Amino acid sequence: MTQLPRQSTRLRHARSKLLVAVLLLVPLTTLGQTTASKPPAIPAAPAEELETIIVTGSFLRRTDAETPSPVTIINAADIAKSGLTSIADVIRSVSADNSGTLTQAFSGALAGGASGVSLRGLSVDATLVLVDGHRMAPYPLGDDGQRPFVDVSSLPLGIVDRVEVLKDGASALYGSDAVAGVVNIILKKEFTGVEFSGSLGTSYKGDGTAQHASILYGFGDLKNDGHNLYFNLEYRHQQEILQEHRGSYLNQLDLTSYGGPDLRGGVPGSLPFDGSAYTIPGQVAPLSGGVQLDQFYLLPGCAAKDLVGTTGCAWDTNTHKRIQPRTQGINATGRYAQALTGDWQNSLTASYFQSDSEQYRQSNLYNAPVTLVPFAWGGSRGGSINQFDPTITQIVLSASHPDNPFNPASPYFAAAQAYYGAAFSNYVGLPALFYGALTDFPAQHALYRTGVIRLANDLTGTAGDWSLTASAGYTRVATRVTYKGFVRASALYAALADGSYRVGQHSSLNSPALYASLAPETHDTATSELSYLSLTGSRTLFELPGGKVGLATGVEARWQSTDNPGEPYATDGDIIMDGSFYAKGSQNVYAAFAELSAPVTRSLEVDAAARFDHYNLIGSSLTPKAGFKWKLVPQLALRGTYARGFRAPGIAESGNGGVGTSVAPAPADPLRCDPINQTIADCGLPGSSVAVLIRSNPDLKPEKSRSFTLGVIAEPFRHVSLTLDYFNIRRDNEITSAPFDPLINAIRGSATPGSNLPGPIVAYLTPFVNASYSLTAGFDAALKTEFELGSYGKLGVNVEATHLTKSEQVFGGVTYHYLGTVGPTGLGGSVGTPSTRGTFNLDWTRGALSLGVTFNYHSATRGIDESVGTDCVQLSSSNPHCYVAGFGYADAYGQYHWSEHLETTATISNLTNRLAPLNNVTYGGQNYNPSLDQPGAVGRFMEFAFRFHL
Repeated sequence: MTQLPRQSTRLRHARSKLLVAVLLLVPLTTLGQTTASKPPAIPAAPAEELETIIVTGSFLRRTDAETPSPVTIINAADIAKSGLTSIADVIRSVSADNSGTLTQAFSGALAGGASGVSLRGLSVDATLVLVDGHRMAPYPLGDDGQRPFVDVSSLPLGIVDRVEVLKDGASALYGSDAVAGVVNIILKKEFTGVEFSGSLGTSYKGDGTAQHASILYGFGDLKNDGHNLYFNLEYRHQQEILQEHRGSYLNQLDLTSYGGPDLRGGVPGSLPFDGSAYTIPGQVAPLSGGVQLDQFYLLPGCAAKDLVGTTGCAWDTNTHKRIQPRTQGINATGRYAQALTGDWQNSLTASYFQSDSEQYRQSNLYNAPVTLVPFAWGGSRGGSINQFDPTITQIVLSASHPDNPFNPASPYFAAAQAYYGAAFSNYVGLPALFYGALTDFPAQHALYRTGVIRLANDLTGTAGDWSLTASAGYTRVATRVTYKGFVRASALYAALADGSYRVGQHSSLNSPALYASLAPETHDTATSELSYLSLTGSRTLFELPGGKVGLATGVEARWQSTDNPGEPYATDGDIIMDGSFYAKGSQNVYAAFAELSAPVTRSLEVDAAARFDHYNLIGSSLTPKAGFKWKLVPQLALRGTYARGFRAPGIAESGNGGVGTSVAPAPADPLRCDPINQTIADCGLPGSSVAVLIRSNPDLKPEKSRSFTLGVIAEPFRHVSLTLDYFNIRRDNEITSAPFDPLINAIRGSATPGSNLPGPIVAYLTPFVNASYSLTAGFDAALKTEFELGSYGKLGVNVEATHLTKSEQVFGGVTYHYLGTVGPTGLGGSVGTPSTRGTFNLDWTRGALSLGVTFNYHSATRGIDESVGTDCVQLSSSNPHCYVAGFGYADAYGQYHWSEHLETTATISNLTNRLAPLNNVTYGGQNYNPSLDQPGAVGRFMEFAFRFHL
């Protein structure tokens, strides 16, 4: 893919403006009707129609919420009692959300500042997120620079009516991405009066304080007045929690007391050089013609308190890490609903969401050694081959540099002479190879501000026997990123060459102005846009013994574009960082679908659906689905579905894009590493890293899936409901980067002068390919019951659990089993795949008072990841069974309705202050997993909330 022509860009903007005009025109033209004359009241619908609902996963109205597909519904009342203050936390509480989920607390994410949903552990791009049944534009920064997803952290909470989670494939109705399931966030349809709500909470340490405030104002009764208009303004803010403000292994990098390694920088053995250690001041070695002539010499300058033995300095990066980043957001929404002629109605929703977050890079790259070929110095665009040349990308102190110990004017000259002995005279006047850590620079710090504009218009009514809905919408997501502390390679080289950047104990001489020039503050804004037009209709066809056959059909057109320029300088290989990426392109989609529901008998319902999608870049896809629900007796029913699904390649994968990362050490080179004729030095520089540049591929095929469910619905007694569903999903043609090929994909640096060998491999250029498939299976169980206690009120019990029986991936003919392990460690911050997740809730209500407790649990995982080997990757010497412990904690709440106008709620999360299990495998957080165990890192958290309605 190449950049869009200028004409296409103008057409895309014109189309967006046209959609906005359509969105605004209909309600404005109907507004005159309300001011000229009051429309007649809408007649009350028959009782049977009032009881019908539309559940996510179907476009047909029904009287039974239990559909052939399993659906979890979380209403506003449940959310209020939970004490959760964001949509992201609400969805994360669903047991089906698993490996690959993304949180704002993951400080190493390329999609920084966002949260994503990963049902069934199939990554964030396999779950479709809707708002009021409509798509949102994806976050403009892809997960790992690749996978598209909707950022749920920016969505409002105050006007949410309910959240429906469809735990079944639904591409036959919704199209791409609905492979693992669908999350539908449904907002209030109308509101009258004034409502104030707010909350204030803090941790047991007094940090991480969270504030939330919302005001909702509406007037007009849609049924009696013919219109309703409401406005909502919502604000939230959460303070940071520093890593060093928690105890035990959460604030330690030295894990030797727990049977693990000492992860502090500078600890002996941290480098591939035997018997040496990198230090804060750094190490130097004589260099001639790009060849290292002797061993490294440690520059002095370690503070005594940091001294580790006699071989190097150590430092702890905890001061730059956060358990919880500072986040805040403001959301504004207005919704206008107008009754028209007959039963026609139009509604327009306009929203602006703003979300702020930040991250201090979690990886050890920052305040860690600058490798000889620094991480991702190739840039995601590829750059020039010279940018990969080891003779250029080495960190070198010029012969005249004041801190080069081979410069007679250097204060280190005499000490270096004593260290190297008789050989030193051969090194005088030579440049020095420098291996050190840029710990004198400020920490890498990225700030994210995301603004979302959403317009949605729905026109509904009946024409003849058809119930129709015509919809138009536009969403624009813009994320502005501010980068601080990212070092420019070219500026660093120039400063080393002219001696203006000092190293070792003389780094204190560097001025703030110098640091600002070497690591300038930069900005970029990534955008994502989505526009849609759709028309759906439903009707009854004829009567069967079990009832009326229902038909729904519809058409949709969708236009989507992404423009993420990437971090300035990084995409061209001029920023020292552990990942850079960019993406630009567009997709046009045209689709049609049909759904049929046939109550064959009073006990048997059969459903079928199919959808045809055409993408301008990848072609067409036909996706079917079938399901049934069979009532054996009034108290017992069987249900099941079979579905095909697909995920179209994202713009970053098939458009014009790339992701730059790295692998260390350099892999074996078959052209240079002949064990008979060459020495190890011929293979490349010791300790070097190799850049991996993953590029988009316009020839990608869609990912395809096959899924089926089979379940039981039991209602043995009044107020008792039990569901048990088996699910099985296979996803083929998974999009991943091509394997490293040491010959085909290699980019080589310059050959050593006088050598007949080719230059060493310094980078791989690999495209995205359809190269693997995965299989996941397991059971979902849910129990809801209520016990009447007479004068003592009533007791409700709600249990939800997911138990996996299979989670595996096949790549290159090899099967990797992830069930119950910390794998796959390369996905979503290394969440792991616990076999069991669940919640158990007890709710006691008597009159105006409700008290409850919720127990949350996930099982332990083995500390292995088959995709990277069979060795234990978790702490082992004091953990002979090689596992990461399971985690369970309890939340408690109390709610009191003082009157019909006022209610208050108090919640305590992690009531017993349980500590998150030690996990040194995940790179999502330091020594714990923020996606699964964040409450255990935050600790006990207390919150008070109120809601006042007039």
